[in-house]
Amino acid sequence: MITLKLLESNQQIEKKINKAIAEYMNNQIRLKNRKVLGVFKKNVESWVRSQPEIQSILAQGQQGSLNAQFGLIPGTPDLAVDKIVNSVVDSTQIKIKKINDNLSGGIDFECQPSQFLNLLGLSEGHVITKKGADLHWLNWLLTLGDKTIVVGYNYEPGSKGRSGGGTMTKGRAFRVSPSFSGTVGNNFITRALSGKDKEISSILMGIFEK
Repeated sequence: MITLKLLESNQQIEKKINKAIAEYMNNQIRLKNRKVLGVFKKNVESWVRSQPEIQSILAQGQQGSLNAQFGLIPGTPDLAVDKIVNSVVDSTQIKIKKINDNLSGGIDFECQPSQFLNLLGLSEGHVITKKGADLHWLNWLLTLGDKTIVVGYNYEPGSKGRSGGGTMTKGRAFRVSPSFSGTVGNNFITRALSGKDKEISSILMGIFEK
C-alpha cells in the first residue's frame, strides 16, 4: 500500500491552486482581449439597432412614425442611424482588472459616455423645419422627455410632407408619443445597453471555452 503525506496545509494548497488559476485566466484575457472587444462591439451595434426608436426613425413614409413626425427627408434617416450606432460602438471599450490570488478581478465593459455629448454633437440629429427652425430631434429622444417640441403646430398623419408620412398643421403644440421619450438616465441608448448581463456572460464563455 502506498501512503502519501501532504506536507502543506489545505490553506497553502488552495492558495497555490488559486494562483495557478489566476495566472491562467490573466494570460487568456490578455491573449483574447481584442477578440472580446470585437465581439462585444458587434453585439452593441445589434442591441442599438434593434431599439423601437431606431426602427421608427427608419420607417420612411409610415404614418405616425418618428420618421414622419420629425419630417425626415428620404435618405437622411439611414445616415443618421449609422452615425448614432457608430458613435456608440466607437465609445465602447473594455478595462482589464488583473485577477489576483483571491480570484478577484476580470473585465469591465464600458460604452457610451453618460452625458451623451458624442451623440448630441452629431449634425445628423437635427432637421431644419420649413420656417428655418432647428429641430434637434435626437436631443429630444435622449434628454428632453415629454417636453413640448414645437409650439403652435400639431402633427397630421397623411401621405404628404417631406417624409411622405404626414405634415404639420396649425394647432396647440407638438410632442411625440411618451413611449419614445427619453431622459439622460432612461432613453433608447440606455435601454439598449442595460440588462445585458446574461448576454455578456454568454459572449465571454463562448470565447474562453474555445
